[in-house]
Amino acid sequence: MIVKRLVAAAALLLLPCVAGAQAPFAGQGGQMPDPKQMSGIPLPVPDVPVGTVTVRVIRGQLTNPLPGQTVELTVAGASRTAQTDDAGRATFSGLPTGAQVKAAVTIGSERIESQDFTVAPSGGTRLMLVATDAAGDAKAAADRKLGEGPAVQGAVVIGDQSRFVLEIGDDALNVFHIFQIVNTAKRPVQTDGPIVFEMPPNAGAAGMLEGSSPNAVAAGNRVTVNGPFPPGNTIVQFAYSIPLGPSEITVAQKLPVPMTQVAVIAQKVGAMQLVSPQIAQRREMPAEGQTFIVGQGGAVKAGDTVTLTLSGLPSRPSWPKKVALTLAALILAVGAWGAYRGGTAPDERERRARLHAERDRLFSELAALETERRKGTVDPQTYASKRGALVGELEDLYAGLDRQVA
Repeated sequence: MIVKRLVAAAALLLLPCVAGAQAPFAGQGGQMPDPKQMSGIPLPVPDVPVGTVTVRVIRGQLTNPLPGQTVELTVAGASRTAQTDDAGRATFSGLPTGAQVKAAVTIGSERIESQDFTVAPSGGTRLMLVATDAAGDAKAAADRKLGEGPAVQGAVVIGDQSRFVLEIGDDALNVFHIFQIVNTAKRPVQTDGPIVFEMPPNAGAAGMLEGSSPNAVAAGNRVTVNGPFPPGNTIVQFAYSIPLGPSEITVAQKLPVPMTQVAVIAQKVGAMQLVSPQIAQRREMPAEGQTFIVGQGGAVKAGDTVTLTLSGLPSRPSWPKKVALTLAALILAVGAWGAYRGGTAPDERERRARLHAERDRLFSELAALETERRKGTVDPQTYASKRGALVGELEDLYAGLDRQVA
């Protein structure tokens, strides 16, 4: 849930920063809604006077208004008409509140009607009547056929709705890549090879996030996106963690394909600051009770590296690790002293050797588990369960050793 909230906050914060940008992408394909699905549905709005209904007439798309059309409005059984203006909009005012109304228009041989609705007692009503665009529909069908055809050799880019999201965890910096891989062609394209994102050297293993394309796979320190890429957008979302420690951490991500625009949002903690040679604009913004640093920059070429440096990070103290290592060494020393104190029979020495080997194995597993925790590759519940089991086995083992040397 925290990932979804953070990504949603990132989208909300970045939208005002993208002047003239396209609408946010919504899943693979990034298709805009079909106006036909909204045709004839009344929408109460507060910015239209009471007793007023505006009817917009278009053909196929919002960019194709139809001026000079006669719109009929039936009000309590009586008919009124109005002409659409240059924006394709007809306005009816002075309607009695509570009256049942219905709008209609005839374009050629096609009659388009709205739903029946009631004149609202507060605010007005907007609605849209959408005529069939035969040429547009034929073009869309042709485009769909091309999109379902065989792939051709081509190129893709990381689109301008992509972003880097940085979150400060308890003991790690969590880095989210929300990437929109764009194919602007009408046919699927196959790149020269798979698109591979290599993780920074200081990062833990990457994991895919919900909503990613099934063609994207995380394995170890890389994420591989296989083609072909359909027309429109392919969404690739992955994350990894960098252990906290020093007060400054640099995230360096080499890009396998061009990126049309760099956008980053970082959760701010304390006096933390963000700098990057790719960020031209930067500001701090509040959202959901927190402060975020939002940055934006221009295009980045394939093969170049986006570098994000966070300074003023909360440092993780090193003394717990040192104490743990000291205690482990002390336990090992006490165990060794107990093992070799006094003479022992051959069978006792053999049994003690087995116990020592088992002790070494358990310590190795415990150390590996601690490494996973620092890298953020194991969830807290699994970590606590495994650690408790390993510590319990070690306690039983040392109890056995103590009984032997007592």
